[in-house]
Order: sequence, then structure tokens, then C-alpha cells
Amino acid sequence: MAQICLWRKKTLIKLAVLFQENETKNMDLSAPEKGNPGVGGTAFCFLLFLKYIGKKAHGHELDITVYQLQNNILPHDKCVKVDSLEEALNKATEDGNEIVLLRNHQTDQDYDLLQKYDFKYIFWMHNKLTYDEIKLFRTWDNCKRVIAVGRQMYDYYVDDLVIKKLDYIKNPLVPPKETMIREETYEPWVTYVGSLTFDKNFHLITKVWKDILKEVPDAQLHVIGSGRLYDKNCKLGKYGHADEEYERLFMPHILDEEGKPLESVIFHGIMGEEKYEIFKKSAVGIINPMATETFGLAAIEMEACGVPIVCRRKNGLLDSVKDGKTGILYKDISKLAPSIIKLLTNKRLNKKMGTAARDFARHDFRPEGLMPAWQEVIYQVHKNKKASYKAPHRDLDNNGKMLRKLIHTIHRIPMFKNVPSIHDIQKK
Repeated sequence: MAQICLWRKKTLIKLAVLFQENETKNMDLSAPEKGNPGVGGTAFCFLLFLKYIGKKAHGHELDITVYQLQNNILPHDKCVKVDSLEEALNKATEDGNEIVLLRNHQTDQDYDLLQKYDFKYIFWMHNKLTYDEIKLFRTWDNCKRVIAVGRQMYDYYVDDLVIKKLDYIKNPLVPPKETMIREETYEPWVTYVGSLTFDKNFHLITKVWKDILKEVPDAQLHVIGSGRLYDKNCKLGKYGHADEEYERLFMPHILDEEGKPLESVIFHGIMGEEKYEIFKKSAVGIINPMATETFGLAAIEMEACGVPIVCRRKNGLLDSVKDGKTGILYKDISKLAPSIIKLLTNKRLNKKMGTAARDFARHDFRPEGLMPAWQEVIYQVHKNKKASYKAPHRDLDNNGKMLRKLIHTIHRIPMFKNVPSIHDIQKK
């Protein structure tokens, strides 16, 4: 009897990745698995994506070309230097690419330009969507997916029709070497990681630092970051940490009676993998105290070293910190100092949370475990499949999620599909 062999025809999926990191020039960024080399969080995630995505998507061959604005060494063997977004899109067209992956928060002019090309776009949403982006993505057929970096940011848009374009994939992190895990003995160090700019709210830590010193006199505040993290041309103030206006806001709180900087506050500037030497000695980790972050990758980096986190219970930090288990998430900013003091003085609690933080961060965010989700999204976009809705089921008090969920249910009734979302109402 003759045998009939049936197989699915394999196709080539051509993906263009736009690496729009314009501040980092002529750097070796080829080994993101060793830690963030000193770029912004969005750029770092793109580097990890390129390192681990592989060459298959749902069994089909995946052909990736990276178009970058600077001559950096990237973790990919097929890179093209371009001078503008327009040149990147033109070259991507010439190279026969079907899908383009890029960040959101493009300029209005860039969005106008993107709409002139017939690509299938996947936007990686590392920043909250602006209202103009929401309106655009709702109706723009070529916007096939908007990928949120965590569950909380996905849930934030369930009340709006843009949710039909959304999916979420957690940000990846390669855990640092086990030698970087905090040991039994650590220092009374509080370590902040982030940009020294108004939107990251570092000044809120400096406001309470002297209160913390009253309770823990030998505490130290280690600051990893700079006003130049996202803007290499930023003109720094007299202390060399941030722009002059922002320095005037936070520096007075960390000066002694003679007007000199407190010895207990150490500014390290922008750091690469050497920051892990500080993490492994730290008692508490801090990122944006107001938790305006969509995810909080720096929190995961510190947790991976066994450092518990203190931050506000809001937005994406609910994805990257488990309240009461891997850190303390407060609802009111008045609890910032007491929460830090609690972890500085209660060594038993600190050890318990540090161990849980280490296990959580080293397991849940490995790129090897997240890349299959990316491969599936790319395949679905290739096949013109729509995103599936994922109903919110936890942290229902975050960002009015219960009301957002209700509005989504109302939208499913045809006669009420045009009921305004919370985003519409807030804009008005």
C-alpha cells in the first residue's frame, strides 16, 4: 500500500526590528545576558529579544533584520545602519519585510510616516499609550498588535476598544550569576536604580532620608543612575547628578548643616553589570517611589540578587513585586520611610522576602520561557489572526480595574459599543 506523506508548507516570515536607541553610540551591546550595559530599559529589552528570539516562529523560518540609528554592536548578525526612520522603512521595504516590530511613543510625524507603508506593525508598549495613540491604534488596520509589558498594563486598557489589538508578554531578564546573589551578611544599604529626572521621583527618597538615618544611623543610600540615562546631552547641575532644576529639588534634602553632601549618600552614575556588586550588599531596593512604571525591570534585577523591594502599590509594580512576599508595596507615600526602616531593622523579614524575591525573579522572567509567546504573536500577525481577550482576574483595585472590566462587558452589547472608555472621559 502506497504511503502518502502530508506536511505543512513552511514559509519564511520576514521581520524588521527598529532599534531606535539614539543616545547610545558605538557601544558593544552584544551581550545583554551579562546585564544592562547602561542603556534605558526599553533598549535593554530589545537587546534581550534579539539575543533570544531564535529563528523559528510556530515552525516557520523567521528572518530578522535590525535597522539601527547608531553604529552599535548588537546581539544579532543581520544589522543595517540607517540615519532616519524613513530610511529604515524604505530599506525594510526593499528587503521584503512583512512585519515591523518597534516601540510605541513615536512622534506625530513618525506615526504619519509609518501609515504610508504597508507593513504589519507590532508596537512594544514600554510606555503608557497616549490618548492619540489609543485613537490611532483602535482603527489603524496595519497596527496588528500592541504588546503590553505586563498584566497590569494590559488590564489598564480593557475598557477601551483598543484592547482588541492588545496582548501582553512580561519583560525578559537573564538572572545575574549566582555569585551575585546576596549573602547572609549584607550592609544597611538602600539602593535606588533609575533616571534622575522629575518623572522618576527620586526626590521623594531624599525627602525622607534624614528620617531614615534617625532610626538607622549607619544606613547608606546608593544611587545608580543619572540625569543622562535617557539623554546623553543633558546639561548637569553643579553636583553632576541631574539637570540643574532637578538638582535644586532633591539636593537640599541630602546636605548637612554646612551645606555639604551627606556622606551616607553615594552617587554611582550610570553602571553596567558592575552594579550587581552593590546589589549583593544591599538591604533594600528602590525604583520610582510613585510607581508610574509600566513594569519596573530594575526591581526584577535587584530581586534576582535577593534584594527585597519597597515601592508604591500601583501600575506595573504589581507584576514585578509580590506585595508582602518579595517586598513591601505601600498605598500612600507617607509609608515610604517606615517601609524602608522596617526592612532595615527586621533582618528576619528581610531574609524571608529576599529569598522569595530571588526565587521569583530568577524563575518567572527568563527569556527562554518568554520567547515562545513572542514567536506565537509574530506567527499570529503573519496569519492575520486577531488578539484574544484576557479578562482581568486579580489586583482589581489597581487603576479602577473593576469599572474598566464592567465597561468592557457593556461594549460587548452592540447597542452600547460606543460607550466612552475611561480614557475617553479623562481626555474630555
